[in-house]
Amino acid sequence: MRFVRLIAAVAACAALSISTLSSGAPDSARSFIDLDDTPAVDSPGVAHAVARGAPQLGAREPCGGATYVFDSSRPVTLDVGYSSYRIYNPSTNAYDQVKLRAYNGCPMGPTISVEPGQTLKLRLNNALPPESADTCPPDAAHDTPHCFNTVNVHMHGMHVSPSGSGDNVFVSVPPGDSANYVYQIPRDHPAGTFWYHSHRHGSTAIDVASGMEGVLIVRGHRTAARRGANGGIADIDTILHDARFGKPFPEHVFLFQQIEYGCFADANAEEPLADPVTYEWVCPRGSVGELRNYTHQLTNRADPRPGHTGQFNSTWAISGRYTQINGVVQPYFPSIRGFLPAGEIQRWRLVHGGNRDTINLKVVRANFAALGRADSIAPTVHDIDEATDAASALLASRRSHAESVTTLNQLCSGEVVKQVEIADDGLTRNAMVEKDVETLNPGYRRDVLMAFPAPGLYCVLDEAADAATTIDFRPGAGNVKDRRLLAFVRVGPGTNVPAYAPDGLGHSKYWQYVRNRLVDANRDLPSDVLADLRSLDTHVFAPEKPLIGPINKQVSILLDVGFSNGALHFMMNGQTYDPARIDYTATLGTTDEWRLKAGAGGHVFHIHVNPFEIVDILNPRGATIFDTSGNCTAEELASGDQQYCALRDVFLDTIFVKAGYTVVMRTHYQDFTGEFVMHCHILDHEDAGMMQNVEIVTPTTALISRISTTFSSAKAGIDAFMDGLRYGTRRASQLALAAPICRAANVQALTAK
Repeated sequence: MRFVRLIAAVAACAALSISTLSSGAPDSARSFIDLDDTPAVDSPGVAHAVARGAPQLGAREPCGGATYVFDSSRPVTLDVGYSSYRIYNPSTNAYDQVKLRAYNGCPMGPTISVEPGQTLKLRLNNALPPESADTCPPDAAHDTPHCFNTVNVHMHGMHVSPSGSGDNVFVSVPPGDSANYVYQIPRDHPAGTFWYHSHRHGSTAIDVASGMEGVLIVRGHRTAARRGANGGIADIDTILHDARFGKPFPEHVFLFQQIEYGCFADANAEEPLADPVTYEWVCPRGSVGELRNYTHQLTNRADPRPGHTGQFNSTWAISGRYTQINGVVQPYFPSIRGFLPAGEIQRWRLVHGGNRDTINLKVVRANFAALGRADSIAPTVHDIDEATDAASALLASRRSHAESVTTLNQLCSGEVVKQVEIADDGLTRNAMVEKDVETLNPGYRRDVLMAFPAPGLYCVLDEAADAATTIDFRPGAGNVKDRRLLAFVRVGPGTNVPAYAPDGLGHSKYWQYVRNRLVDANRDLPSDVLADLRSLDTHVFAPEKPLIGPINKQVSILLDVGFSNGALHFMMNGQTYDPARIDYTATLGTTDEWRLKAGAGGHVFHIHVNPFEIVDILNPRGATIFDTSGNCTAEELASGDQQYCALRDVFLDTIFVKAGYTVVMRTHYQDFTGEFVMHCHILDHEDAGMMQNVEIVTPTTALISRISTTFSSAKAGIDAFMDGLRYGTRRASQLALAAPICRAANVQALTAK
């Protein structure tokens, strides 16, 4: 069925225009856009009460304005088309006008909320312009990006069928067409944070880098007390509440996007306009930012910037573009003049929906002295308003990159607010863990509990890092990822986090505060679960159990880049993608062990349908990075990179494989047969061929295949053996190949002649 008309989701986006800001207070357009899809019943702007048993779609201003509830007969609709809106550019302290592919006319797709056992229906309507044979040839090579306006949808991390109208990434929806998806969510599906995005091979990166993505939340209500009746399942959602207020912890979605737009000299230009000195991409007044190609956007190239001679960097790094949160660059959370209460525990659902950079999320208190103001342990609301305006003006006045970094280092230099991590890639951990820095690579999700210790202004940073620890590997010792501001958080009066005495176990006041609040709010838990909670042991709520059963197969995967005939080739196990080839066949109900390696640069491995368990990670000299307790060894800590620490026995669907390291993981194939893919989640690498097809078959099909393979092998051996008889050459290997079919007596009779 053809889609004829694109209905605009919001008028607000179209009204936005390019403008230069004053050097004073930030404007309201930089307020945080809250994608949380479960507002309180008395929240303003709620169109309907939340209905249990029906998928929900949530979005707020400027892209929606209300929370909509969809019943099982009405699908969630994603209308794909070009949308015009503006993006704040800190380098110029102005807004750039852009025209990008989008869902429902917005910088990001709507948040969808479902529950285990539901059926989610989704309709995808493609109203993008038709493509020519030049941009979308019928015989396009599968290691070359193509057909940018042809789309589909992938439910990233969801354990649903990959076949038919399910999570089928082999579906293509060209301009003018529509597709209907039906996702039967298993009753035992984990509650957690997932996401969806365009995934048509050849155009995945350019569509996701335009903002064609959204957050999908699976909510659970299965309690620990009734886990026996729920197949042993309990959802951590049921304990995340505060006894003082009698309600769940507030939660917020942070969808990180990396929109690599450029402005061009004319309609035929391929390379974005750039500053002749810094080589950062520029958008002169009246121009419109676009994503036109992979050749000069979404790629790697020789770095022309001063100080980077001889380096081969990503166009994202060269462009000077900034990571967005929920469609806004450097937003103020919860808003320009709003406040979070000190001491309030919040659940942050972090989703890396970007493509081109590692994010090292760190939260620190701003230093008022850097703003020429006296600091205080109890600043007033007026003090924080003044600090917000001063910080905005100070950063806006810094035009050079060096000045910006120096200013940011001086301003964001206070107390580190630790993050208490509760889930990875949508799956609850066996135990909560606290971190100074949460490392996010493309495709990652992390759920963390946050509590700000006292009133003040706080910086959410993308922390600096050594190049080898990021997906944008840069040759040359000492090169680093620069520190960037992601957001400001405004915290007002509340209940300050106490300065607890050391507990002798190395836990911070944040860990102790979260533990105490959870224990106080959950006194009615079964005694064994409550005892575990006192040490933030959450294994009862972890949906996946250790894979200790027999290993059916051992698999090796190498993600690497080759160079031949003047071009780069993105490969898995030495081959570029072929849609007609099944690269790996697995058997339903079995467990395989995989070893993942990357070549000279790191790559982000992602596999659809089933998660995997990290059982070990080996450093470049082949030694495990974990000690006997599962923590990182002193040797690994000395490397300065802790992103692999606390990952042993954790279940994921996406993992950054650093150059020289080996990730050992196990995965169990359950519930679903069918074909799907595994690939690098640096999505332009996927579009360039770093992807393979996987098929899960039933045990019966696997047995027939083994018999057929054995028969074919044996027949080849017999044919070779008979040729040997005819031509007088008989080798022992030929006898061995013939053995599965031929009886020993027959072979002896033949050889006796």
